[in-house]
Amino acid sequence: MSEDDIHKKEKDTPKDTPDVGKIEDEQKNIILASDSYAAKFVQRTILDAVERRASDIFIEPSDENLRIRYRIDGLLYEMGTCPLKHASPIVSCCKVMSNLDIAEHRFPQDGRFRFHVRSNPVDFRVSVLATNMGERVVMRVLDKSRVELNLDRLGFDGDSLQIIRRNLKKPYGMILVCGPTGCGKTTTLYACLRYIDSIDVNITTVEDPIEFQLPGINQVAVNEEIGLTFASVLRSTLRQDPDIIMVGEIRDFETADIAVKASLTGHLVLSTLHTTTATGAVVRFINMGIEPFLIASSCLVTASQSLLRRFCSKCKEEVEPPETLREALKNSSLSVSEHLKYYQSQGCRFCNNTGHSGREGIIEVLELDSEIRDLLINKESEGRLREVAVRKGMRTLREKALMKVIEGITTIEEVYRVTL
Repeated sequence: MSEDDIHKKEKDTPKDTPDVGKIEDEQKNIILASDSYAAKFVQRTILDAVERRASDIFIEPSDENLRIRYRIDGLLYEMGTCPLKHASPIVSCCKVMSNLDIAEHRFPQDGRFRFHVRSNPVDFRVSVLATNMGERVVMRVLDKSRVELNLDRLGFDGDSLQIIRRNLKKPYGMILVCGPTGCGKTTTLYACLRYIDSIDVNITTVEDPIEFQLPGINQVAVNEEIGLTFASVLRSTLRQDPDIIMVGEIRDFETADIAVKASLTGHLVLSTLHTTTATGAVVRFINMGIEPFLIASSCLVTASQSLLRRFCSKCKEEVEPPETLREALKNSSLSVSEHLKYYQSQGCRFCNNTGHSGREGIIEVLELDSEIRDLLINKESEGRLREVAVRKGMRTLREKALMKVIEGITTIEEVYRVTL
């Protein structure tokens, strides 16, 4: 955002709504209420990002200026620049808001703050990293009003939801959700917890950090600086008589080992892994050092998910299906009528001229049966596991994405962008 943009935003903001942008902390409010360019710049950037539905804000120094970028629906867009002379005050302002050390310019720092946008509380996770051009700030926008914690409304197809719901009702075992960073794994797990939460079950989560507060659920934040690791918190959690445990992420052998043993001793364990396929999740556990027979005995379901950008409903129009779509459908197991409808959107003011508005979830689900478990125990390759899973009816992420194209939700280009 340029200096002119800041002044324009101030004109557009009603004077009788003091909570349009407000930090939760009297001391921070005093600092941000100053007339400095940096304070105004940060406030207006935050407001603009929330209004545009951005998931992340990037404040990046270069040798010429300070560049501002937003991640909207998974893609980065440059939103403006400001003179480099303001870089240090802007970074310091972000640090003050996040309770970080403004005198530290060498080591990475992480913090968070809450900002009220038109009476709506929005949480921000802040990361500051020193680069060769100066300190770079990235803010993750956690707007609860835009997050849907309902399994029925995440965009997943009926078959996948049926498998997940069925296994969430089981008394013990492990359910793993996989995918790249930012694909909505934690949102899916939160939705699962909301689905099974009731007064007669004890649910505890171990997270790094806690993204959203869930009423009625015990949530514990990991703090590795004081020795509060996933493994140590998980051990303590097991002494709290939980029925259901959510582990934010399994990163190492120790955490994986405790989680697997917990699932074998009467607990339902939900967690995430950084793999790209449902079959890759169980192989990742083996690579961590977990015995295959333990995985086969404990794991109920593994799922891999991704997010596709949806068409903007205001500028969507029907066009001739491209040859790439027909070719992709031929190579899949999907059956499609000859009169295939296809859409494109050119962009309009409602979607910031991107042609897309919001994202839709796709998920491939592997439910472990006796045949898959035998393959695991025999240490078969991921390729073999995937081949058998597909033969038994598992639809891949690519096929799930193509189904969204057929439904008129997204484009074939988006399918190739997010799936292999």
